[in-house]
Amino acid sequence: ADMQEGKVAGVAFSKNVSSSTDNIGYIIPYVIVEHFLSEYMAHGSYQGICYPGFYTQPMENPAQQQYLQVPEDASGCVVVKLEPSTEAATHLQLADVILEVEGVPIAADETIQFRDDERVDYSHLISLKHVGDTLNLKILRQGKVADVSFQLQKQQHLVGILHEVDCLPSYYITGGLVFAPLSLPCMEAVYGSRKWRTLAPVSVLQAFVQQRTSPTQQVVILVQVLSHEINHGYKYNVLPVETFNGIPVHNLAHLAAMVDACSDPYLNFGLEGGRFITLDKQQVSEHTPHILKINNIPSDRSEDLLGEAAAAAAAAGAEAAATATAAAAAGAGGGGAAASNGSPAEGS
Repeated sequence: ADMQEGKVAGVAFSKNVSSSTDNIGYIIPYVIVEHFLSEYMAHGSYQGICYPGFYTQPMENPAQQQYLQVPEDASGCVVVKLEPSTEAATHLQLADVILEVEGVPIAADETIQFRDDERVDYSHLISLKHVGDTLNLKILRQGKVADVSFQLQKQQHLVGILHEVDCLPSYYITGGLVFAPLSLPCMEAVYGSRKWRTLAPVSVLQAFVQQRTSPTQQVVILVQVLSHEINHGYKYNVLPVETFNGIPVHNLAHLAAMVDACSDPYLNFGLEGGRFITLDKQQVSEHTPHILKINNIPSDRSEDLLGEAAAAAAAAGAEAAATATAAAAAGAGGGGAAASNGSPAEGS
């Protein structure tokens, strides 16, 4: 660093104080600091890291290159997954070969030229952009080269890492079953800040690396069961809730609305792994107030599940659930997927 010339390598933010090491510190690279400051000066706030909306794999195998009709003088990486809620899903297809990003050629190992003989992952160029910027790609699809451009969006984690500052937890209780949206603070409260990654179920951990398919989507979990005779025998905790009376659960407000409006004599909560909980609706209505009282809980739901915002979230959940149910029915009636003909997917 040269402070007199206005040049820095980064900002120091931590140091390893272990007794077995010495003189080991960590810095935030100047590139990240510059990215943050330029965005703050332009927008008055930091929008976060942009998200391309697609995943790729290396393309180093000669047979795979021939299968994807890649010319001998070209290289790149293969699109293997697209996030439905991003613009990338409308411009890219699975098995597209990305040849260049912002005019820079991509090698078969997914790297680009950096400095002299140094190489870095091509995602470095994307990380330099801001939310709302345009990403320019050159792709190969069905043996034909094309230019593709789309707007980068803010990353939408399926599971909240940080909800808000000083916010109150969201919950819903019925028949002694305690439901909440999955979040990092929730896991730390249940298992402890240092142990949750090793103690939480695999299905819960997987949700932390997924993206939302809609702005209102949540992973709803059964946090615990408050013991009472009406829920006797159910000892589940920290399990994703997938359905209620056969309807997919989209978010916590959606679940609460479905339970409130249920006219069936039984409440069936479908959990991850095919497990389910059945409660008698009349018993739930009669005993839930007592369960809340003996556990010193003032309300069966948090304040965010009341009012217009909750109603809107529940309505969005109902629409998403109906779409998912219709899609599943269409898939079941289609007789299964067509057999592959041994060539890349045809473009739409």
